[in-house]
Amino acid sequence: MYLKRKHNTVMIRLINIKLLMFCLIFGQEVQSSNKVNISDYQLSSERYITSEDGNIMMKVNIWGHVESPGVHLVYDGIDFASLISVVGGPKTGANLKKVRLYREIPDENGSLIYNIDFNEFILTGDRSNFIKINPNDTIIIPQKFTSTILNQINTMNMIFSLIMIFLQIQYFYN
Repeated sequence: MYLKRKHNTVMIRLINIKLLMFCLIFGQEVQSSNKVNISDYQLSSERYITSEDGNIMMKVNIWGHVESPGVHLVYDGIDFASLISVVGGPKTGANLKKVRLYREIPDENGSLIYNIDFNEFILTGDRSNFIKINPNDTIIIPQKFTSTILNQINTMNMIFSLIMIFLQIQYFYN
């Protein structure tokens, strides 16, 4: 009877551990089904800002796999490479072939979205293909799929290590 109760307790703990692992792995995959109408958002009234020195500045959003994502106040006329440098550069595992730039207001071509292959600049140093950065542009630098998988594997490795330590402690005390 004692062994059966101990076996049931171990089984309950293993089920709890499996549930915890399931939640940790798949809990990040939540997606909203709510569609957002872009026209509901108000455009920023602040296009340019003048600094105390008289320099013309603008705000640019940088999201994704960079060292310092967020809103950055930069000089008007900044080029793409300098902007990436301002945010501390891309993190290891950034997908520089699939950088996207979103305009707040369509430019003279009527475009709102640009796909940018930043690797071309890294290989050649040629800045002639850079797109002009406008106020309130949003730039997204995604993470490579392999980098995402490696991060998940590292997380799983840590979880399994903690489980093994827990089970060894349980075995040692029982």
